[in-house]
Amino acid sequence: MKTHPSLRIYQALLFLLACVPCGIPFRYPPNPVFPSELAAYGFCALIVMAAATLPASNRRSGPPLMSWPWLALAAVLAVQIVAMPVIYWSERTIPMSYMLGAALVVWSLSLARDEHGLEPLAVALAWGLLIGALFNTGLSIPQIIHVQQTGNGLVFGNIGQKNMYGHYLAWGLAAAAWLGAHRRLQGWAFWVLAIWLTLSMAWCGSRSIFLYAGAWLVFGGILFFSTRGDNRRFATLLFGAAVLILAMQFVAPVINHLAQASLHAKNEVPTGLDRLDSNGARRLVEWQKALIVFREHPLLGIGWGGYGAESVRLQVIPEFAKVVEPVLFTHCHNSLLNLMAETGVVGAGVVVVPILIAFIALWRRRHDPVAVFGAAMVLVSILHSLVEYPLWYFHFLGPFALMLFMMYDGTPGSGLSSLQTRLGGLLAGLVALGLGIAGLVYYLQLYPIMDNTAKVKENERRIHILEGMRKNPFLDYFAEFGLSNFVVANRSDMGWKMGIVSQLDRLHPYPGQLSDESIMRALMGDQGMAHQRMREAVYSFPDSLGYYRHEIERFPNEPAVQALLVDVEAGEKMYGKQPYDPNDDSDDD
Repeated sequence: MKTHPSLRIYQALLFLLACVPCGIPFRYPPNPVFPSELAAYGFCALIVMAAATLPASNRRSGPPLMSWPWLALAAVLAVQIVAMPVIYWSERTIPMSYMLGAALVVWSLSLARDEHGLEPLAVALAWGLLIGALFNTGLSIPQIIHVQQTGNGLVFGNIGQKNMYGHYLAWGLAAAAWLGAHRRLQGWAFWVLAIWLTLSMAWCGSRSIFLYAGAWLVFGGILFFSTRGDNRRFATLLFGAAVLILAMQFVAPVINHLAQASLHAKNEVPTGLDRLDSNGARRLVEWQKALIVFREHPLLGIGWGGYGAESVRLQVIPEFAKVVEPVLFTHCHNSLLNLMAETGVVGAGVVVVPILIAFIALWRRRHDPVAVFGAAMVLVSILHSLVEYPLWYFHFLGPFALMLFMMYDGTPGSGLSSLQTRLGGLLAGLVALGLGIAGLVYYLQLYPIMDNTAKVKENERRIHILEGMRKNPFLDYFAEFGLSNFVVANRSDMGWKMGIVSQLDRLHPYPGQLSDESIMRALMGDQGMAHQRMREAVYSFPDSLGYYRHEIERFPNEPAVQALLVDVEAGEKMYGKQPYDPNDDSDDD
């Protein structure tokens, strides 16, 4: 029987979605992974448009159940726009675009499933994940050598973060196991690739991979004793992959020693096992803070993106302040708790309930090869989300939404006609693609002008462009963040400067902006707020104590500003004095 062209279109796009975004190396401010997110969003838009290529049929269909978590969460954010102040529109428009994109791509995949079945589509996604994972492990080789030779650096391929790199490699490993189980990958090839992927996972130093291994041991064991045929083979290979993840924690150091001899190097590449006892206390603090925020705002939460400011506000509490990790936690590092804090019981409920339904239904679907493959990958993402926030990035959210649908593809039997879904997919995909193209244009305009320079005229040009962007609902936060890099705390243009830094501090307060706001509040006579901001800066970012002291000492004739030294000295008493390096621009982030 002749294959309809729409199947090849879907397969090609799913393959590209799975491998291209996580292979993109470009990272510029203001969002270091936006190129990867943009690529994933663009491929999802094309997948939505691909619905127009499906043949006409008499079927009627509506959004599948696994579209509704993202549709409903977008609706919650729409309610937040009405129910609470909007600090920056881009903190609503961008995540809502991502959520709607995830919902639409799942709907499109459900239409392709109706025509072609899920298995050939899952095969394309699996090959994309495997090729993408192998590509990233190849890129990691010079990173490994660099760590061995210098003792510095991280191993993360092109992903940019070791835990997300380990997450992506785990997806690739599950894909290899599934392809091997269905004889699309030779048995010997699976074991060779599995050994390399798990060795690469050991070298990245992620501790989250132990969660994946534990889950796969249990899932693989249950699947082995409750299924037959290809699914039993998949259970065996998945179980074997989990054992390899653990075994490579002991093999990797041996290979390190052999490599050190040939490279004349003396440094280890730490594994997750080596880092098992490293400090994780700050995560526990952030989880407690998230619960406090949830109890204060139980229904709709504090507002999407608002956790960062709450984290800084609560860090002054003594039992929290003594746990030091001087970075801004824009997320509490537990996606469920963060959803509860930012969207309340309503937002968390609309996401969690459908996922629970999918897991509850998995036992009945354990003989479905695509469902168990989807479940193996969903387990990775859910477990990683309990300690970080990978699904806040669309190059992980987009594929995850499809994996969740593969795990549970329930779809209502009524809804739109075939013509309506094909035309609707074309139009919705065009809108999403247009947003993606606009995002690329904005990004290319933004990243070269985010920082100040030594040239006055060039700074004036950049400020002028960023000022115009402040009114753009997709750019307002990024424009004001860029403008904050041109702010110097003094009496000149205080109204304009305060309008920038005080607004930023309501959402994502970084040390430079907190210090600037504190000093200008003092100059304006608002001593209470000036001390509050300085205390927040001191206890959230104590490594910048030297910077705060330097900034205050620029105003020897301003008693109100000098009074802020009390807060800095309290921090120095608790954390010790910190040096000030004028060449270190981390305080301006």
